[in-house]
Parts: sequence; structure tokens; C-alpha cells
Amino acid sequence: MAAINYTPPPTVREFIRHYKVGELFHDWIIGPVGSGKTTGIFFKLVFMAAQQAKSPVDGIRRSRAVIVRNTMPQLRDTTLTSWNYWFKDGIAGDWRATTTTFVLRFGDVECEVMFRALDTADDVARVLSLETTFVILDEFVEINEQIVEALAARCGRYPPTKDGGATNWGMWGSSNPGNEDDWWYDYVGLGDDEIASNVRLWVQPAGDSEAAENLENLPGKEKYYYSLAVGKSPQWINKFIKVMWGYSLSGTPVITTFNPQLHIASGSLKPNKFLPLVAGFDPGLAGSALIFGQQDLNGRLLVLDELIQRDMGAERIITDRLKPLIKARFYDFEFIIAPDPAADSRSNNNERTIVDTLRDRKKGGFRVVFPDMNNRLPLRVEAIEHFTTRLVQGQPALQIDPRCKHTIRAMQGGWRYETDRKGKLLKEEPEKNASSHPGDGFGYLCRYFQHSTAREARRNNTAVNTPQPRRTNHYVMR
Repeated sequence: MAAINYTPPPTVREFIRHYKVGELFHDWIIGPVGSGKTTGIFFKLVFMAAQQAKSPVDGIRRSRAVIVRNTMPQLRDTTLTSWNYWFKDGIAGDWRATTTTFVLRFGDVECEVMFRALDTADDVARVLSLETTFVILDEFVEINEQIVEALAARCGRYPPTKDGGATNWGMWGSSNPGNEDDWWYDYVGLGDDEIASNVRLWVQPAGDSEAAENLENLPGKEKYYYSLAVGKSPQWINKFIKVMWGYSLSGTPVITTFNPQLHIASGSLKPNKFLPLVAGFDPGLAGSALIFGQQDLNGRLLVLDELIQRDMGAERIITDRLKPLIKARFYDFEFIIAPDPAADSRSNNNERTIVDTLRDRKKGGFRVVFPDMNNRLPLRVEAIEHFTTRLVQGQPALQIDPRCKHTIRAMQGGWRYETDRKGKLLKEEPEKNASSHPGDGFGYLCRYFQHSTAREARRNNTAVNTPQPRRTNHYVMR
């Protein structure tokens, strides 16, 4: 192979050189459009093929890779076009059109590179029967979980033992960010699930940041991303330029007045020990949420923290989650829980309510307050919008600490109504998903403070309008 002059961007360089010997590894890189990440996955293959041990038969370092894209047009128009730019037929190796395979050769390395699209069930079946060393996914967020799991099982199957066997093997890929409700978000360690020890994610800097990569190879250089953003939606800019995971646009958001630029605090919010701390609580055995907040002296609602649980009863939540958080962040605060009114209802098989458990001095001893006993959704939505649509002394009436990622996800569209393909509402209640409990818990928090504000206003109004006794001048005789 003729010499190729390639200098990877800093993040791509780190991504290329990472691997684990004798263990299946999963390496993923995301970045803005034009950042050089697709080229990076090709040169990681060049690097990895050179790490393979020599065959004891003829001294050749043999390996086999499959490069996957989710459709044939995308494979042909983008992936193969990028590959052919760097690796020329007859120079870097040989192209075999009948099998869409390129045999890459350089030095003592021979790597069979297969290009496959997952258009049909037959395509998938052929890929899943392959014996490969490496699997590479171009735009990996578009590949579903079952396919990824099956492909992972095909790694390390080549070369055969007589040629020394595979001495390193793995999967890697590049992509723009996907949506936070995609399975990939948790898989690469950005969600709640603990990331596997052999999975690693690299994130390139945003295209409009000072650290943006690969600008020297883009038209307009530093002006490229600013020109690209013209006429694009905020969602598109966040995903393809700012490298931010988005939110599914399917369904209709419950809250349409939330503005991330206004309502997400620029940094960590500091709790005030002299103000009451309130937790809106949406209970449930399958899932539950506690959303913690305070209302400052100007009337702004500050959302400070959140606890999201699955498969936990009230006693475990108190012991394992609530008490440790209060001890760590809110020790000696006046603390109030504002739950769903249904938490005070007894089930058919248990005379003890969730509220009983919260108030029980042996369990929690917490103060529980219901602003009212009505848990209808429109009232919670109205309470949230009371804060999302107001300014207080020229500042947003709502500020959410960036650590409250579940609450933010819910407000940005994760908490939504289910719709059909034409956008018609299927149900009048939000769909049950990962954002349901944070959305409801936040609604109870807002409902509490909305009622507090209303009570304070009524108190002040009464004080102003109540007739006062007539003053009488008293004279003292001397």
C-alpha cells in the first residue's frame, strides 16, 4: 500500500489507539458533522489489523472485518465513498464488487473488509453468520440492540486456529448523538445503568467551540459550523453541531413552555438552609420519583436534586435513597414531602398507606403535606406552567440544576402524550415511560409552591383590605 498522509484529530487519535488484548472491547465515538470520526473508524481498523499476531504458517497478520450501515443507499453513498477516498483499488488493496469486499494489504497485514447493509432480513441473516475479527458500525445509533448483540458474538472468530487465531478482537463505531430515550444512551454510560467495563465512549468537542476538531479540512474552516447552523432548528443544531443527545420527537410533549436556555441553570444551584426544602413525590413500586426544590425570597422555584427509583417500596426508598441524600446535601433543613394524594389511599391487601410509612417515626418521621387532594393532570400542568411562563425581576421563575437530568429530560419532551403517525392524540394521559414519574413528581413539587404563593397572596390581600380600627388621639394631662 502506498503511503497515506493522515493526521487524526486529538480525540480521534485516542479512540484509534485504544484496545484490549484478548478481550472483546466496545469503543464508540460521537461528534459533530464533519469532525473526521468516520475516517477515524477506518484508520482504527488499520491500527487494529497491524496488532494481530503473525500466522505461524506464512507470517501474515490476517484479520477480517465487517463494516455495517443500516441501509444500502447510505452504505453506498456515504460509507463506501469515504472508504474509497482513502483506500484506492489496486493501490491499498483489491476491490471485489461481487461480494462488496475490499482486501486491504500493507506490509505483512492482510485484512478482508466486508461492507454490509442491514436492509432486509436476508442481509441480517448473512451478517449474523459471519466469522469475523472486528465489527465496525457507521452511524451506530441507527443499529438496534439485537443486531449489535448478535454481531458482538461474531467477533474473534477469525482467523482460524491454524493461522494463530484472533489475538485481539472488538467492535467500534462512530455516530452523531442519538436520543436520550434510545437504548444506546444507557449502553454507552450516559444514563442510569452502570457501564460495562469493556465499553468506552469518546466525545469530540462541539463544532462551534474553541476546541472544535478537523476545521482545517472543512470548507470555510472556522466559519463552517456558523454557516451550517443558518436556518436549522435548535434540535438539529444541538445534535449535529453541539454534540448533545436529543429527545424523541414522537408524541406530543406534556409541557410545551419549557425552554432549556432559560430554565436550566448554568451551574450548580446552592441550597438555602433557611428556606423549606420540599420534595414532590410520585410513588409506585415499579418506579417512583422525588424531585427536590426550594422557592427563594424572590419567588423563583429552584429544583436542586432528584431521586429516581425502580422496583423499590417506600421503606427501601427511605432507608437506601432518601435518608442518605438528606444527610449528604440537606442535613438539618426543614423538609416537607408533597406526594401524589393517592399515596394516602389504602390498598385491598394492605391497611398501611405510603404516607403512613413516610410519617412513621421509626421509618422516616417526615412531614407530609398535601396542597389539595386533587391529582388531576391538568392541575399539575397548570402548576408547572405557572413557573415556566413567568419572569421574576427579569429572571426566569424556574431554574433546574443540571444534575437533575431526568427532570430535564421529562420537560424537554420525554414526558409526552402518545400519538399516531399523523400526530393524532391516542390517549389523554401521558404514555408510561422513563419520564413519567419525574414529570409527575415535578408536577407535585410545582403544585405545592403554586399553592404556597396563592396562600401568601391571599394573606397579603386580606391584610391590605381588612378595615382597621379608628385611631383615637390620647392626651396626657400634666
